[in-house]
Amino acid sequence: MLEHWRPRPWLWLLLAVATFAAYAPALDAPFDFDDLPAIVDNATIQQAWPPTALLNTPQRGTAVSGRPIANYSFALSYAVNRALGVDQRPDPYGQNKTVGYHAVNLVLHLACGLLLFRIIGRTLRSSRLVERCGASSDGIAIVAAAIWLLHPIQTEAVDYVVQRTELLVSALYLGTLYAAIRSEDAQARGPRTRWALVAVFLCLLGMGTKEVMLTAPLMVVLYDRAFRWSSWRETLRGRGATLYLALGVTMLWSIALVGGGARGESVGFRGITWYQYFYSQAWAISHYLRLTLWPAPLLHDYGTSPIGGLRGVPGLMLLTLAAGITLAAWTRANRWGWLGFLGAWLFLLLAPSSSVVPIRTEIAAERRVYLALAAVIVLAVLGADLLRRRILATSTSSGRALAIGLPAALCIVLGATTFQRSRLYAQPVTLWRQVVELTPDNPRAYSGLAIALLRQDSTRIAEIEPMLRHAIALDSTQLASWTNLATLLMMQGRVAEARPLLEHALLIEPGNFDAENRLGRVLALQGEPQRAIPMLERSAAYRPSDVDVHVLLGVAYVRAERWDEAARTLSGALRLDPTRVDAMRYLGRALVESGRDSLALPYLETAARLAPGSGLGLATLSLAQAELGRADQAIDAARAAVDRAEGDGEVFIVTGRAMLRIHRAPAAEQFFAKAVRLRPNDAQPLTGLAAAQASMGKEAAAIANLQRALAVDSSYSPARQVLSALMSQTHL
Repeated sequence: MLEHWRPRPWLWLLLAVATFAAYAPALDAPFDFDDLPAIVDNATIQQAWPPTALLNTPQRGTAVSGRPIANYSFALSYAVNRALGVDQRPDPYGQNKTVGYHAVNLVLHLACGLLLFRIIGRTLRSSRLVERCGASSDGIAIVAAAIWLLHPIQTEAVDYVVQRTELLVSALYLGTLYAAIRSEDAQARGPRTRWALVAVFLCLLGMGTKEVMLTAPLMVVLYDRAFRWSSWRETLRGRGATLYLALGVTMLWSIALVGGGARGESVGFRGITWYQYFYSQAWAISHYLRLTLWPAPLLHDYGTSPIGGLRGVPGLMLLTLAAGITLAAWTRANRWGWLGFLGAWLFLLLAPSSSVVPIRTEIAAERRVYLALAAVIVLAVLGADLLRRRILATSTSSGRALAIGLPAALCIVLGATTFQRSRLYAQPVTLWRQVVELTPDNPRAYSGLAIALLRQDSTRIAEIEPMLRHAIALDSTQLASWTNLATLLMMQGRVAEARPLLEHALLIEPGNFDAENRLGRVLALQGEPQRAIPMLERSAAYRPSDVDVHVLLGVAYVRAERWDEAARTLSGALRLDPTRVDAMRYLGRALVESGRDSLALPYLETAARLAPGSGLGLATLSLAQAELGRADQAIDAARAAVDRAEGDGEVFIVTGRAMLRIHRAPAAEQFFAKAVRLRPNDAQPLTGLAAAQASMGKEAAAIANLQRALAVDSSYSPARQVLSALMSQTHL
């Protein structure tokens, strides 16, 4: 039987191997959904040193915003991958190399299981329960830990990379409780103090990991009351009182982080009332408990719609009964405190996400029950052990075989189910198709499936676009559907169609980073640099390692003729990626326009060599050569540029300027005239044409073109200056 039995080290090794095998199919699963903003697009994890990086997090809108310890754990993973030479550049449509991230999640899960085993075993051996089950305490502990580790409902927390937040805070939560227990158990002052310091340190780290840690200090107090002391007075006046106070002080950090507003986009009452959310959570908690008993079907995304009708009534009844039993147990804590503690464990761990304060981004999530599940499993194992001891003859070999065989068989079934579920995380398209099938009214399911399909095969646009439009039809307030559809249209070059979608997204949520970032890109592509620049500047500040946004911002500066800012921004982009030809080209343009021609030439020559088909790059090279007085090279580059212009008026404007600089007025007139035909409503080519004509003695034609330029744009100062000079000469 399980009496007087202690787990051998090989058993723990076997359990670790079984746990690894159960979750192994997801070890190379690609980043998905919330992983993208929290990891792939999160520039703050790209720096793990100096130590101040420990306090960095994205401003808002990700799973690690306002959670610096969780964010820093990803920074460490990023640093290890970089040291190993893993390519970590964002690849939106391919497999990301994620094994290192998943491996850390799995190690944290195993650490939680080991801590849970230690806490259960030590509690059963040294508390008031020792007379009831102390002899089988380690057997109960190993069975409970094994079931908890292998249960399929844990797959979301372990296999979904960004949910490391849940794993890490759980490890720190359990570590805090275990260290507090060891401190109280210690007889000598030295070990007692050391364990108390460990508890406070782990609790402090937990406060910077996730908000559920706020309940940990209270849980330590409840543990001591349930398993050590005979009254609340003794508990609060015992030698653990100083530890309680120190643990309580660590809460200030979490409160400050929450007060900073980093979670404001996901937490709050906008769009849902407290009673709607509470009713929905009554359904959700009862649903989690059902999944504990029969873990099917598991669901990756439950959407954001609150539960209505009578669906939440059974859950309300169940929660009322559980709360009543928990409170009754605490009124007789000397006998039933262990039951009260298990009830408090369930309620307090679920309270931050599953009470009356809405988490607007999700109405339910299986990962929320990750650590709370331990209470249910421990209660079930204790009940099974009690039943075993009452029914089975403790001395029979058949009873011993049954006591060991049943838990082993259950763990095998759970592990096999977890293995199958983990396989889905390696296949995001299949995972999201299941969400669509199970929740056909969930708009985020279609958006998630569309993005998974796009990342798997970017050519399936005809299949993807209707999904996103259907998601919008289901719920026009779902911001992600609008921004994802706009991104899809931009990929197809349908920039004009993407713009109103992004503008609508910003009406739904003003200041939303993703929508503003994409709209800034659209405006830059549509030639509206003045409107694009503020949005792109915020994007560049938020994502300092995003080369694309820096190049776009640099191009916008060029088009706004802010040459110095363009040069700084594009130089920074080339430091991030020295192979970006477009950055070289526009940096060369900015340097030429700001009079630094000799500095511009190497960039322009390299760009022309790497991308000889770019008309604008060759035109800018022609202008740089002209500014340096190299007439022959300027003419050659200009001829090559216009051959590759493909209707780009900018090419003819720049080559026209180059020809003017080397006093080739007829060629300049020809190029500017072509630019005017391509861009008749642009004052710049008209002014250039007028300058070429004036230098050839065609004053009347020049004046007429300058007047046309000012009719197009009365504020265009170069036209006004040239016209004033011509009129003065004509008058004289």
